Amino acid sequence: MDRKVSLARALSKLGVASRSQARTLIESGRVSVNGKCLTNPEVRVDPDREVLRVDGRVIRRAAPIYLMMHKPTGVVTTRSDERGRKTVYDLLGEEGRWLFPVGRLDKETAGLLLLTNDTQWGNRISAPDSKVPKVYHVKLGRPVSEEDMARLRSGILLDGTPTAPAKAALLHVKHEEWLVLTLQEGRNRQVRRMCEALGHRVERLIRVAVGGLLLGNLPPGGLRPLTPEEVRRLSPPSG
Repeated sequence: MDRKVSLARALSKLGVASRSQARTLIESGRVSVNGKCLTNPEVRVDPDREVLRVDGRVIRRAAPIYLMMHKPTGVVTTRSDERGRKTVYDLLGEEGRWLFPVGRLDKETAGLLLLTNDTQWGNRISAPDSKVPKVYHVKLGRPVSEEDMARLRSGILLDGTPTAPAKAALLHVKHEEWLVLTLQEGRNRQVRRMCEALGHRVERLIRVAVGGLLLGNLPPGGLRPLTPEEVRRLSPPSG
């Protein structure tokens, strides 16, 4: 039986990087197979029988890592940033260089970000059809009306397509009103765009939960490993 896969997929399966990140590593000449530098991400290899190196370091099947980060405001989730902005990898340090974020949070959004080297697990959670609920606390520039709440619950038109109905509630903390939104889809900057479509300005946006996993008291920039039970609970069915 042919066990060979594309070099990009092999690096992804070994937990080195996401498939797209692996392609960049390969095309930039940082990957070798059996001592030979390869720059074609589609070359087929057997990761169990051939020696793969990235930046000269032998890549072996790593133990799976599952982390939760409280991403601070002002930090981007890309591996590097051409504008010199701080990234989550600056917070992870050298040991986290092979982890990848499960989904994205934009620069001005804080809160719960999952990181892993288990690409299959991460891809299943972030897949559009996974329907893993994500909960956001949103501080808006003015009070939310009942009409706004009704529209959020029924769906907002974005790019010509209505969003899936969201759960919407209000939370009052120290005389401040926060909108609590629960979504089961993940369009680009969806929460901000939904609120802006209603004429609201988003002042603060925090993701506080993913699939029942709560951010809790983890401080901004903080990290903690997920427990085996948390990993199991977050794992969508694979079939």
